[in-house]
Amino acid sequence: MSQKLQVKQHLEAGFRITSLDARETLGILDLPKRMSELREVGFEFKDRWKRVKTRFGGYTRVKEYYL
Repeated sequence: MSQKLQVKQHLEAGFRITSLDARETLGILDLPKRMSELREVGFEFKDRWKRVKTRFGGYTRVKEYYL
């Protein structure tokens, strides 16, 4: 199964996904590229910046994709 299809099915199942989620659950290292490829073929989804705590106690932003 292609990585694009894995991401598409993950989103269609009602889950949200970030790059960290993609790496840990699907083994996908370049989620933004997969999302770009999905957009190119007409798959519609939303995204937003999400503030998350780092392992060092600080905060950073990550892109979260969802339907």
